[in-house]
Amino acid sequence: MSKPKKSTIFICIAVFLFGLIVFFPLQNLKGLIFQKIYQNTGILIVAEEIHPLFLGWPGIQINNVNVTLPAGGDDIELSSKSMNVRARLGSSFIPSASLSFSELKGGGDLFLQFGQRGPVVSLAMESSAFNLAQIKLPGLHQRVEGILNSDVSLKYNDAIFSDTKGTIELKGASIKTPAILVNNPLLGPPFQIPELEAGDLDVKLKFNDGAMTISSFKLGNPKTDLSGSITGDAKLGMTPDQTQINLTLRLIFSQKILGNPEYKTFLDFLGAYRTGTAGEYAMNWTASIAEILNLTKALPSPVR
Repeated sequence: MSKPKKSTIFICIAVFLFGLIVFFPLQNLKGLIFQKIYQNTGILIVAEEIHPLFLGWPGIQINNVNVTLPAGGDDIELSSKSMNVRARLGSSFIPSASLSFSELKGGGDLFLQFGQRGPVVSLAMESSAFNLAQIKLPGLHQRVEGILNSDVSLKYNDAIFSDTKGTIELKGASIKTPAILVNNPLLGPPFQIPELEAGDLDVKLKFNDGAMTISSFKLGNPKTDLSGSITGDAKLGMTPDQTQINLTLRLIFSQKILGNPEYKTFLDFLGAYRTGTAGEYAMNWTASIAEILNLTKALPSPVR
């Protein structure tokens, strides 16, 4: 009996491995897989079925999925027709894990990636026509309405924050912020920030050479309840709270807001920042993050 050719052996092994992957009982291990993901990442997944992914980086496809992402006190819950989970190598060959949501039930697509090697952390996010109403603002339990397209890529060093590099680009449409009740004795009597239609959002930030620079940070237009901009830059510190900022915020409210007596207390609070332009308020923060957080320089200075 003659020995089989090496090519025949290789084909048999390939067929065996392909059959093992295709017919491996992933469904029976679904609970164990989701449990391991939760234990390692804090991400809770509930889904109907899972399948292996053959093209690109190794991973699994999860159909009709509900995902709870940890986000401090307010978790983010997302539902999607399908989600791909992959292991990959990010920039600078940092081991990373990614979540890719297709056809979110609330609207849009979303890609998230996180990786870490030692003190170096990489983050990436891309969204297309993402409906912001799907998530709540952390700490406020309320939702911002609007559609967001984003492209975020950041790499930072836990030991040396000033080494942070990357870009943040956000494009929003039909942005509307919720009414927010402010009840802080340090700020005077309680007042309500009104619900505001702000329309479009255009943000472009760059982190490089120990600094954050703003190419664009604009919100709204002359026809919306609120329009404004942020200009300036920041010198990154060894730690985030040592970062020195020099930022100027300009806000312009419509006559609809200025003429409503319900918002008088809110506008009076901003009165010190009123400029010579009708409906405009401008303020500047020149301080470290630590000084703002410990209230040493929490309040900005007027810009005339």
